[in-house]
Amino acid sequence: YIKMKKVLAIIIIYLIFFSSSAIAGKKFKSKDIKGFKKVNISMHNKKVNRIKNVKKSDGFPVYEGNTSIQFTVNREDAGCGDGTSKDLECDGKGNRSRQELTFDREKKLNNKEHIYEFAIYFDESYVSLEKRAVVVLVQHHTQKYKQKGCHSCCNFWFADSKYKGEHQYTWQSRSANGVDPVVIGKIKDLKGKWTHIKLHILWKKDDTGRFVIYKNNEVIADLRNIKTLADTCNSGYLKVGIYRHRTIGYWNSDWESLPDQTVYYDSIVSRKPKKKEKFKNLN
Repeated sequence: YIKMKKVLAIIIIYLIFFSSSAIAGKKFKSKDIKGFKKVNISMHNKKVNRIKNVKKSDGFPVYEGNTSIQFTVNREDAGCGDGTSKDLECDGKGNRSRQELTFDREKKLNNKEHIYEFAIYFDESYVSLEKRAVVVLVQHHTQKYKQKGCHSCCNFWFADSKYKGEHQYTWQSRSANGVDPVVIGKIKDLKGKWTHIKLHILWKKDDTGRFVIYKNNEVIADLRNIKTLADTCNSGYLKVGIYRHRTIGYWNSDWESLPDQTVYYDSIVSRKPKKKEKFKNLN
């Protein structure tokens, strides 16, 4: 009887430890994130977590304060969801790899103004991908569930991809069809320094939306009279980190040559515009 109690106690401790570890592995906390209620690690199952809070005192780059968030992605980082999602459960090894944070799911965006901010730092060792691969670094993903016809893509995204013959960090949008990418900068010029991005959005399903992009507190694009919400979509959520797709070219030729990539993020903010910031007061 005593032995049985000991065995049961061990099993209970085991379950508590591993269930709490699983929860801890899914959620993520950082002083560098403000305005979000929930932050989870995307597709966290079946892969190593390479998202870390790092300190300025340890020699890591920090935009403000004492810490930043380091994201490193490896070619093996094709993870899986929690098994409850109706969306794609697993990244296909060879075609996708990611280390991302997923933020609050936002509902009823239409006709609302919102501001997102973040600072990004491309590590000196960062190498852009070839073979038509694309690296997405920040995206506002559509929330398609219970919205008939809402496609599973993005209201907007920032990516490292070839544009006009060079690897550039650009803003793009699927909702605003026909709008050219907005160049934040050439990747080679962004490495080794912080770049602060501020996005001011008027969410609209029709062509009356607006999207203003600030780079280091200067307006680099003021896109007016555009769609800012994807067709039939009225919700979404922000994702920050590294998401690599179309890496199948490496898988089919030289998988070992697909490099690790590291970027840092700091001052990730979600907020409503202040009264003086609202578009009607800026025009």
